[in-house]
Amino acid sequence: MIKNISLILLLIPTMLFAQEKKKRTSLFVGTSQGITFMNKEARSNTYKSTFSTTPGYAYSYNLGLSIRSKREKGFSDISLGYRSNSNGFKGAIDPKSPSGKSSKISYDRFNFLSLEYRYSRYVPTFKNLKTFFGAGIQFGYILNRKVNLKLEDSKTKIVTKAKNISENFGANTSPTFVFSYGAEFDKWIFSSNENSKKIYQRLSFDISYDWYAFNIINSPSSAYLGLAINYKVLF
Repeated sequence: MIKNISLILLLIPTMLFAQEKKKRTSLFVGTSQGITFMNKEARSNTYKSTFSTTPGYAYSYNLGLSIRSKREKGFSDISLGYRSNSNGFKGAIDPKSPSGKSSKISYDRFNFLSLEYRYSRYVPTFKNLKTFFGAGIQFGYILNRKVNLKLEDSKTKIVTKAKNISENFGANTSPTFVFSYGAEFDKWIFSSNENSKKIYQRLSFDISYDWYAFNIINSPSSAYLGLAINYKVLF
């Protein structure tokens, strides 16, 4: 009996430490869905557009690691993902059209393999929400370019592989800056069950901007301003 009590007393500090110590590193999967606006055409020396443009649908999927700071005032996310940005454009050349231009909206899309680092810091919250601001930088490698050309009486899809876009010298793009504001949840966002198993999630509003250094580097892809909703599940 005394032996058992002694063993329990010895284990109490270990048990308390294990309960107090929170998991600092987590694996996460995430996606973002939103729209992008083209602000500079691929390989262009000017911000003027050849065609009138419209917003396009954008999305991404990523996998990565989230590391909380020791004092739990913030966290760092490192991720690898697939990103796709697009924009619409009007007035594609159409020999069969009376005006010589198509009246339909065509779409230009660039698909990337991306590597991102983002740091976020928790900020004062309201109504028990754990909110944060974040900023990060993303580097992209072009996988391909897809143009859905819509003419008056036909549709054409043109796919260009990265090696042809880059002329075999690599298809890296200029860096993308990302700014976000969001909230962290420890249960399913739409769940009303207080006793449900804890599963950490983050939901944020992201603003991204492709940056061309001093307008010197002409990227093989178009430059975009993006607005998106980002959702991550941590394990």
